[in-house]
Amino acid sequence: MRILRHYRNPPPEAKRAVVALGNFDGVHRGHQALIAEARGIAEETERPLAAMVFEPYPREFFRPQDEPFRLTPFRAKARLLSELGVEYLIVLGFDAEMAGRLAQDFIIDVLVRELEASHIVVGEDFRFINALAAFI
Repeated sequence: MRILRHYRNPPPEAKRAVVALGNFDGVHRGHQALIAEARGIAEETERPLAAMVFEPYPREFFRPQDEPFRLTPFRAKARLLSELGVEYLIVLGFDAEMAGRLAQDFIIDVLVRELEASHIVVGEDFRFINALAAFI
């Protein structure tokens, strides 16, 4: 698995990937099912499989006074995602600029223009699901 710490100018072979979005903390059964769904689409469409995560977690950015809580350290998460078939782990820095983006700008700028994602797979509790649905 290749780890990309940005979304701008991804390698050509990473473009048009099926992208699973989430924190994937713990890589629990729900996460595994989400990755399996994305992997199935990737295999069916002959596209690469990518997972996109934020570092730090948005919760840590918005609530820095809270005790940090993680079920899975980053390296362990990366290993688990790789074992599930993820070919590209896209790690986006979550800072004031990212927090200030409108959902539709994130979708257009990051997912469509830069990554040229062929499919996006998210869980039902994903925060800007309504904005994402508008583009489907």
